[in-house]
Amino acid sequence: MRISRDIYLIGSGKLGFDWTHPADCNVYAVDTGEGLTLIDSGTGLSVDELAAHLEEHQLSISTVTHILLTHLHADHSGGAAEIARLTGAQVVLLDEAAPVLEAGDEAAIDLPQARLAGFYPVDYNWKPCKAGIRLRDGEMFTIGRYSFSAMHTPGHSRYDTCYLMETANGRSVLFSGDTILYGGKISMLSTHDFSISALALSIERLAALEPEMLLPGHGQPALSRAAEHIRTASRIFGTLGIPPTIG
Repeated sequence: MRISRDIYLIGSGKLGFDWTHPADCNVYAVDTGEGLTLIDSGTGLSVDELAAHLEEHQLSISTVTHILLTHLHADHSGGAAEIARLTGAQVVLLDEAAPVLEAGDEAAIDLPQARLAGFYPVDYNWKPCKAGIRLRDGEMFTIGRYSFSAMHTPGHSRYDTCYLMETANGRSVLFSGDTILYGGKISMLSTHDFSISALALSIERLAALEPEMLLPGHGQPALSRAAEHIRTASRIFGTLGIPPTIG
């Protein structure tokens, strides 16, 4: 599904377009001119479908060079190991999250509880994966014709990271993971590292940005006026409320 000139939605579960595995997050692909960069990887249970959706646009999963992870929950990071194995792509994530990914520490991402709750098959395993590029908050890096700025936005989980992508025409795109969703919604979880106060601060920080597009980890994208969705949540937090949650 082509979103703009170089951005494609190639995976989405039941909290989005119900297109690939039900537990998948929204998986985006960016054609950087030097291969494909994926934003998140889904559960790993639909890698063949992700590849097929790329082929519909004459693109190949074999050209993936980078996988940017917004956080470590299995619906976002579970496919990274397999895609990296197939392509040699570098996995990019927050520096402090890297040891958890490399150890495959399922308890650190509350996966045992998520399996018991039925979010994943009972035999689902989270595969450890080497961290290729470790980023710190505020660090910028360039892939082909696009630059990305990493923003550590904890709240939904400890390691959440948003990526602000600058385009050639001056428009910016915010890949927001599960920090902020369409309509100013959030994703509340009863997990050990969810923090409503940290999330409020993260969204307050994002509200100072002026992205044109908001591409969240679940639900529909906002292809214009993205800042309005962020500020909706920020206003609710600012008046002692809690924004509506998905799921």
